[in-house]
Amino acid sequence: MADSRDKVKIKNLHYIVFITVFLSGILVSVVPWKVSPIWVFGLLALGSSLYAKKLLSAYSSALAYANKRIEIDELTGLLSRYQIQQKLNELLVFCQQKDKKLAAMILDLDHFKTINDAFGHEIGDKLLVQVSERLTSIVPGNTVVGYLGGDTFLVLLVQGDDQEMPQLNLLSKDIIHKISQSYFVEGLTLDIGCSIGVALYPEFGLDAVTLIKNADMAVYQAKNSGRATYHFYDGEMGRRFARNVRIETRLRQGLQKENLELHFQPKVDLVTESCVGMEALLRWEDEELGVVSPAEFIPIAEQSGIILPLGDWVFEQAFRHIVEWQRQGVAVPPIAINCSAAQLKRVDFLPKLLALLDKYKVDPTLLEIEVTESILIEDPEGCAELLRHLSRLGMALAIDDFGTGYSSLSYLKNLPFDSVKIDQVFIRDIMNDESNAALTNGIIRLSHSLGLKVIAEGITDVEQLALLREYGCDIGQGYLFSKALGAKNMGSDPIMIAFNE
Repeated sequence: MADSRDKVKIKNLHYIVFITVFLSGILVSVVPWKVSPIWVFGLLALGSSLYAKKLLSAYSSALAYANKRIEIDELTGLLSRYQIQQKLNELLVFCQQKDKKLAAMILDLDHFKTINDAFGHEIGDKLLVQVSERLTSIVPGNTVVGYLGGDTFLVLLVQGDDQEMPQLNLLSKDIIHKISQSYFVEGLTLDIGCSIGVALYPEFGLDAVTLIKNADMAVYQAKNSGRATYHFYDGEMGRRFARNVRIETRLRQGLQKENLELHFQPKVDLVTESCVGMEALLRWEDEELGVVSPAEFIPIAEQSGIILPLGDWVFEQAFRHIVEWQRQGVAVPPIAINCSAAQLKRVDFLPKLLALLDKYKVDPTLLEIEVTESILIEDPEGCAELLRHLSRLGMALAIDDFGTGYSSLSYLKNLPFDSVKIDQVFIRDIMNDESNAALTNGIIRLSHSLGLKVIAEGITDVEQLALLREYGCDIGQGYLFSKALGAKNMGSDPIMIAFNE
């Protein structure tokens, strides 16, 4: 925002200079033609000389001001984007000559956009000023600080012989801690955080473009790790980032070509061991990448926005399979479909779902919607009415991966959930980790006290099954019972055969 204002003001200076030249020419030229030519030429010469000096002085002042505006960001008082990049180039030459190391640290504010949207750009600008002042007070005296625009800053630090990684770690932690303390703007108490990405010269960049790119990649990793943290760029990060970009590209193409597939994993009553439902699970085998795990491509889909068309595709395919099974005379248990927070936040989520129900004539009671705890924490009021509407239609509701964010417990009694799913990370070590076992037992007891059933994910052996039965867990799924089945194999699976008898 500040960059655009700079460009406008510098452009206006050019207009002022042009108008000055134009008016000077008019004033010098307006001389009565009846006056002797000698007087005319004399006046023109004198006027031209005087105005030329004034014009030169005005232009020099304007040029100096324009250059200063290019060097210093007007809003923050820090080096501008252009000047900090120039400074980085100078420091790289210095470090090369003196055999020194240099750290390029990109600092990106967390949740700044939320404040900007809620309170307006004027409050946002004043907050940026305070952040800039606080940042310059935190860093060492030999540090260069610049403003890259938006909510991003660049910090440059030349390291001496006694300044290695531990000092950079401490500095990063100190910046994050102090930047995250409250700000007071126009009577408002504002809280933001920051994430930091660090790239080191010469290990991970010999020029300014590469260093900034790698530091930016590191701050991206920091934000994906939960924000309010820092990451140092390394070679593995670059390879991982390149793979993520490739996965995103191939996933978009795969969605268009429909080379993804839905598999269905049975959910089993732990008392009777009979099938009581299935969970739709996405599978992807790419021509170039091979089999890609959902644990790898789903987070990329969420970050890139592909999760929205991908979610639409999953619902459509699930409905098609239900209709096809029914046409073949196969009894279909309720099918659970995972919904991301991004899907539930869409204003057209419910209309699209209702349109699919009408198109395929599917009974809503054959659907179970699974949502993660995060949506309850992020936007409890926003999703409450939607969940109630889905419940009124007859769809079952479940909280997926329960236990990873205990702060959603208060919402269980107020929202129409039917069951909770205990994340498989707790089940995996339930026999060897007493805290996992205690937490699992506690979730089961709490859920039952609220009238909710409990589903345990990732059951792989009979010892886990026996302990979960002892705790009173209702339903389970995992390789002990059945792996996820392709749609064509549903009729031949023993659990499904028993369900249809």
